[in-house]
Amino acid sequence: NTQGELNMASATAVEVSKNAKTGIVSATYASQKSCDDVCPFKGNGCYAEGGTANCTTQRLNKDEKNDPLEIAQEEAALIDGLTGALDLRVHVVGDCKTDESATIIASAMKRHRRKKGRKAWTYTHAWRTVSRESWLGESVLASCETTLEVLQAKEKGYASAIVVEKFEREKLYEQDGIKLLPCPNQTSRNLQCADCGICMNAAALERTGITVAFEAHGASKKKLLATIENKKRLELAMV
Repeated sequence: NTQGELNMASATAVEVSKNAKTGIVSATYASQKSCDDVCPFKGNGCYAEGGTANCTTQRLNKDEKNDPLEIAQEEAALIDGLTGALDLRVHVVGDCKTDESATIIASAMKRHRRKKGRKAWTYTHAWRTVSRESWLGESVLASCETTLEVLQAKEKGYASAIVVEKFEREKLYEQDGIKLLPCPNQTSRNLQCADCGICMNAAALERTGITVAFEAHGASKKKLLATIENKKRLELAMV
């Protein structure tokens, strides 16, 4: 369910997204041409390639733009068109794979927050090559698949999120020396992002050394887990 959809060729912004997980927030979507090829889920289990989001993903991917800067400029213009009355989930699909595009989106996130004091947050697979400074202090979490990647992201100044096969427990726990906090939406079904706000405060996560964990789920679960296991095997082979 959405209300107030704003569209450009390579990006979409929704004033009111009533997603079961996020709750009532604003949201943006961008062509996957904005995503870094290092993302293991691109074309291989990405959540936005299934379910209701897939229609939007496919439509945006048809746009011929390949320049991440142009895509970011369109998305930023759409963010500026939102009222700012709700928290903003940036990149239900899409990413910023260059420092320049990250700064464009971060600036738009900042402007959105300043309208009515709401929050904005996103995740990125491009943390290896895009500096944390390019995000201008906005709440962005490095998307990781292994605990080694969490440590690598931390060295680059990022708080992080990780996909796991199964939570060891529903409260904060430690795995391979990493403090993992299971996503409260997955452990307390009635708690939505709009009410939780943990991912909207990357600075606090970075300060406390906590990584938000998401249990793999949905139609793409098998693909996601196979991709993660393959990555772990590659890491072990390199030790």
